[in-house]
Amino acid sequence: MLSLQLSNTTIALLIAIILPTLFLLTIYRMRVASIAKHARKCQDSAPIENLPPVSVIVYTCNDSDNLAQMLPNVLNQHYPSDFEVIVVNDGASESTKDIVSALSATFPNLYLTYTPDDSRFLSRKKLALTLGIKAARHDYVVITKSSCRIDSLNWLKSMAQHFANGKDVVIGHASYSPADDKAFGTRSRAFNAAVDATTHLAAAIGAHPYRGFDANIAYSRKLFFDNRGFSNSLNLKFGDDDIFISEIATPSNTAVELSPDAHVTCVYRRKPKIVYRDLKMRYMFTSRHLYHGSRRLFGLASTMMWAWLLLSIAAIASSLTSLHQLIISASAVTIISLALWLPLIFTWRRTLKSLQSRPMLLTIPAYLLARPLHNFYFYLRSLATRKWNYTWQNP
Repeated sequence: MLSLQLSNTTIALLIAIILPTLFLLTIYRMRVASIAKHARKCQDSAPIENLPPVSVIVYTCNDSDNLAQMLPNVLNQHYPSDFEVIVVNDGASESTKDIVSALSATFPNLYLTYTPDDSRFLSRKKLALTLGIKAARHDYVVITKSSCRIDSLNWLKSMAQHFANGKDVVIGHASYSPADDKAFGTRSRAFNAAVDATTHLAAAIGAHPYRGFDANIAYSRKLFFDNRGFSNSLNLKFGDDDIFISEIATPSNTAVELSPDAHVTCVYRRKPKIVYRDLKMRYMFTSRHLYHGSRRLFGLASTMMWAWLLLSIAAIASSLTSLHQLIISASAVTIISLALWLPLIFTWRRTLKSLQSRPMLLTIPAYLLARPLHNFYFYLRSLATRKWNYTWQNP
């Protein structure tokens, strides 16, 4: 008679599988789920009408076509208090001047400033933002870019309402439309971009803000000047939305706004896969200056997923000597796998929906398991381009 008893090795492996499963179902899943939970909270919050005056800073660089499309929606915002819009023209493009001049006749709260075209050995974007913030008349600034679509006329109200609640930094969300990326690998890029966003948004929700989106962020001018602007990263081309935010944001002064009205969609002139590559390597470079806790947690989660996979394979392989034991071990692994992945899949699907990313379902486990390889690939690519992150290098 064949014994149905599993070997001690198989039993030990099945028990070991439970450890990464518990971590992923508790700590990791709660962190991912915090995005959708917070988005619902933002959407259901009561509107605030007594809002402070704000200045909207729109950065643009040779992007007059997109600027012409996005500016009217910014100028027509349903904002119950005074607001101005300052377009910072990086390079003094004549077409940008023409667009602002034409709209100024209808909107007297629209202003234009510019950066010299021959500025060298500094971050042109940081210079542009600094000029815009210095030109602002109001105590709070909301930063965005011409390469954006602001579809809701309540965007400004959604972002600025937190200033009325005593906050000095507001982190919104911005993403490119999945429909704009039709090249090979689009689903992988969309998912990994959403994971990157989840990593820092969940940290901010959990009282550890360290990064925002340069197309959708707001803060007080006082914080900017008290921090001496971007002075701590003037040798770097980038860092205006992560290094700077990590310097001024605290658990008590920062709010995260994830309502649908506050969402901004980025529209890129270049191919989305090239933009994604450049942004990925850019943040890999600046991340060494930032808070590591949330990224380490998500990295540990990737390790746990691979531990689950390898232990599952080992448990089944240890039972190959007996068909009955193989059936039992395979059934146990299947039950544990379903208990792990079904909750994770639907949690991630809700998070993707909250971030207005590409909807996914059955491919989520594969992309999560492949993420360490994805990041390692871009890390290797970033090593060859690290020097181009410094201001003394030509673009």
